[in-house]
Amino acid sequence: MIYRLKPQQGDSIAVPQLVFARLGAAEEASVRVALYVLATGVTDPDKLCTDLRLRSRMTAESALAYWAGAGLLERYDENAAPAGGEPAPTPMTWAEITAASRTDPMIASLIECGQSAFAHALSRSEMEKLVALYLQEGYQPEVVMLCLAYLAGRDKRTIGALRHELKVWRAEGVVTGEEADAHLRLLDLRAKREAYVASLLQIQPDQLTLGGKKAIARWYEVYGYDDSMIQEAAVQAGPKRDLWYWNGILKTWNAKGLRTVQDVRGPVALSGASRSLRVDRPEPSGSDFLKDAVNRPRRHKRKE
Repeated sequence: MIYRLKPQQGDSIAVPQLVFARLGAAEEASVRVALYVLATGVTDPDKLCTDLRLRSRMTAESALAYWAGAGLLERYDENAAPAGGEPAPTPMTWAEITAASRTDPMIASLIECGQSAFAHALSRSEMEKLVALYLQEGYQPEVVMLCLAYLAGRDKRTIGALRHELKVWRAEGVVTGEEADAHLRLLDLRAKREAYVASLLQIQPDQLTLGGKKAIARWYEVYGYDDSMIQEAAVQAGPKRDLWYWNGILKTWNAKGLRTVQDVRGPVALSGASRSLRVDRPEPSGSDFLKDAVNRPRRHKRKE
């Protein structure tokens, strides 16, 4: 059967050349996201997940980040004032914060939580910056408090570290206290997964790079793999303990739709597989040379 392009009657969209240039390298979900964005202009991760039936929000965010790096999309701060618009608000003075605290008890609670997390009495400047995160930058007090506790557990006790982490959380969709709770559980789970992969690599978790940690998160959260699949990739890689080599194996399996160890060791995975891959078989195949070797008649050398 031979196919050809059917003439289209106006119902089409323009696809930039840079998308075609990356068809071989981009993952399937990334291509779908690119076409959807070009057709609709929608870049909301939740909307992408729903309409494209993506595996997770992180799949959508990874695809958006990929195309931003490729030059198809551009990043912007939705809270930033547009060019020529209203300037950023002037930070509140201490007198204004004191007046606001008389009607908003959350301000005093936030300062108390900050002093507990930082393990020292906050300076006036620190209190002003801490309260500004709530009153001017729009972070909910519960989110700020949970972030303070999280950073304190990692011995990061500065306003700068707090502001940076809050921006990361907001970028990942954390807005409410409930979402912050869920995000902290995810961070704890990521830490356990990173520790497991580090043990397979025979290194310490703190030796993993940021890129390596993102790759590990992708294996679990985007590909949907569990520890057994990571271990299988390590087994099939043999003595090569290299995170990026494993990443290539797992990326290939995901592209082929292999979801379990049984899939990986099955006939679909083995077609075109390297001869060096170890395959466990419950019993010898019919072509095994040694099968029934004991029962074969012996050939004796003829005497001269």
